[in-house]
Amino acid sequence: MAIQNQRRGTCGAPRAIDDRGERRLRRCVRANRRATVEQLTAQMNQGATKSASSTTVQRTLLRMGLRNRRLVNAPMLTVVHRRRRRGVIQLAVYVRSSKDEFTALPWPANSPDLNPIENLWDHLDRVVRAMGPQPHNLAQLATALESAWLNIPVNTFRNLIDSLPARLAAVRSAKGGYSSF
Repeated sequence: MAIQNQRRGTCGAPRAIDDRGERRLRRCVRANRRATVEQLTAQMNQGATKSASSTTVQRTLLRMGLRNRRLVNAPMLTVVHRRRRRGVIQLAVYVRSSKDEFTALPWPANSPDLNPIENLWDHLDRVVRAMGPQPHNLAQLATALESAWLNIPVNTFRNLIDSLPARLAAVRSAKGGYSSF
């Protein structure tokens, strides 16, 4: 005959934030979506009989499926921008299918995700910022950028060129909207 545990449910100490507290926390988050965990903890502990730490509030938010996300600064896309982005995709599909040699594509405004050179600018920025002594004037900056540009591996260029069909597909699936690139 096995001995039954008298305490049913879970083992260990009771949760600091029970179901009612979770509902209250969800209301606090919905009321102020930009509140930090510390601010939410202060709201939860205000007038509460049992206080909870910010770590407990953070774990409760994660358990409830509320993840903290930071807004990414992205260029504003108007209806005209979206239409032009779709037009660029259609033109790029035509260019690939016709095998003709085109020198330049008309590029819509606010479309850094379609432009691989933006990734190269980001790479150059990171390399120059990682240099020991930072450039103090325009001539030093130009020299640093030129040396960083010359040291970019060829496969970086190849990878960016090869990523263009995936970029176009991502914008196409977003119907001209924002993509993950």
